[in-house]
Parts: sequence; C-alpha cells; structure tokens
Amino acid sequence: MMKGLITKEILVLIKNNKMQFLCLLMFVVLGVFLKSAAYIMFIPFLIPMLVKQGLTVDEMSKWDKYSACFPVDRKKIVTSKYIVVLLSAVLSSAMALVAFILINIVNKDKVLSLSDIAVYLTAASSISIVLPAFMYPFDFKYGTAKGRVVYFILTGIAVAGLSSAFMGADVTSFLSKLTQPLVIAVIFAAALTIFIVSWFISAKIYEAREI
Repeated sequence: MMKGLITKEILVLIKNNKMQFLCLLMFVVLGVFLKSAAYIMFIPFLIPMLVKQGLTVDEMSKWDKYSACFPVDRKKIVTSKYIVVLLSAVLSSAMALVAFILINIVNKDKVLSLSDIAVYLTAASSISIVLPAFMYPFDFKYGTAKGRVVYFILTGIAVAGLSSAFMGADVTSFLSKLTQPLVIAVIFAAALTIFIVSWFISAKIYEAREI
C-alpha cells in the first residue's frame, strides 16, 4: 500500500510540474555559465514548493474522502508525502552537486572548493526538508490556501531575523566555520529532527481531522 501511495505522489508531482522542472534546469544552466552558486541554490527552495502541490491536488480532487474507502490509515498517507519530500531532497542535492561540478569543469579554474560544495550541499539538503517540515502541519490543519499564508508569514519573519543577524557581522568568518565537518553534521541532524517532529505532528493532525 505504501508503495502505491508513493507512486501516486510521484505521478502527481511529474504530471503537474513539467514546466517547473524546465525552470529548475534553467537555473542550473545559468549557474554554470555565470559561475554563480546563487542560481543553483534556487533549486532546494523551489522543489519543496513543487512537492507541496501534491497536497493541493488532493484537496481539489477530494482525495481525502476517496481514500477513506480504502483499507489504508491516514498516518500512511502522511508518511508517503514525507517520504516523497526526502526523495525530492535527494534529487535537489544531486542536481546541485552536478551543477557545482559542471561549474568547475566548464570554467576550468576551480571556482568552488570542496569545502564550499560541502556547505552548499548541506544547505540544499537541509532547506529541501525543513521548508516542507514547516509547511505541512499548517497545510494539514488549515488547508493549503491558509497554510500558504502562514508559511509566507513565517518565511518573512525568518528572512528578517537572518538579515538583522548578519548586519555588521563578519559573514566570511561565519561561513568559514560552516565548513567544519562537525558543524555540517549538526546542521543536517537538526534539519532531520525538525522533519521527524513535523511528520509526527502532521500525522496526529490528519488522524484527528474530520473528513
């Protein structure tokens, strides 16, 4: 049953986001030829939004009512969506890694060091799972329309907080600290912890929701 739910999520993702995947490839091309990792880092920000559309499609097609006719508990439905998020995080990290390698190959001189790539990949994988982790509990509780508003509010607060934190700070020194293996491991572990807690909350919310 879980295999079928995951297959359903992937098929919905591919069917509804063909043009968006082309946009992701465009960011890869721009990043490679402009020697800019900034374009590549759009990938982990955009892929979670594509994955999130699966829940929107479920709401529009009344999947929650339809799924109640099958012998599958709601926790498995939630779990399938979180597994697809993990798969999308692997995809975004793989795309970013390929792009970073191409940047160094196409430009001959090594624009990005191995430590730089490690930091970017850690950020890419963490962003890809943390963003949905914050979105899904609100989506399952209030629906994707209201959940999207809450998500943008939280994103605005986070961006404002980070901007304030970096004002007057030695950004170069701060980023150099992120190349340490222990720091990278802690960041990724924190992202996974947030993701697991989010799954638990979403499952509880969806199990208690009236359909």
